[in-house]
Amino acid sequence: MTNHCTPRFFKALSNLEHNYPEVFAAYSKLQLDDVASPLDPDFRIVKDFRDTIRESDWSKYHSDHGLQAEIASCLHRYMGVREIAEYLGMDAKMIGNVIRDTPELKKIIDKSRRDFSQIIVYDRNNGDYTLVRTMYSAARKVGLNTASIKFYVNDRHCKYWIHNRYKIKRKVWFDEDNGM
Repeated sequence: MTNHCTPRFFKALSNLEHNYPEVFAAYSKLQLDDVASPLDPDFRIVKDFRDTIRESDWSKYHSDHGLQAEIASCLHRYMGVREIAEYLGMDAKMIGNVIRDTPELKKIIDKSRRDFSQIIVYDRNNGDYTLVRTMYSAARKVGLNTASIKFYVNDRHCKYWIHNRYKIKRKVWFDEDNGM
């Protein structure tokens, strides 16, 4: 980006700010594209700058397989987009765009969302495991309200028995820990 920030660009930006002060006001909802003439040479310089940045960002982040592998590693550790962005020192919006535009990363995030919402319920009396799709279903099966079930679901190591009969665990943790 710094390669494209030339004195000519800053001069054009200054001229546009002088010619269209209503766009650059802090409270303004106007966009430069709405008020500036497409033939204005200063506006053309700014548009060229935007296009160059957009193209170089796109190619930089979509051809960087190392970045995609790093994001995949973070997703496998169940980090969110903001946590990944903080970890990699990047913008969360850019991380989201890379995930959305990369089919492999999209599959990983869809699977983790699906697995993280599913819950395994163990019934000690029957000795069976039941997979339920939502927290509401788990609460009904166990006999608690949804707000109370969250305490048990968020405990990964499942120390407590519910009604001295049930134990519950998220499916993703059940699979990782090889059981309760």
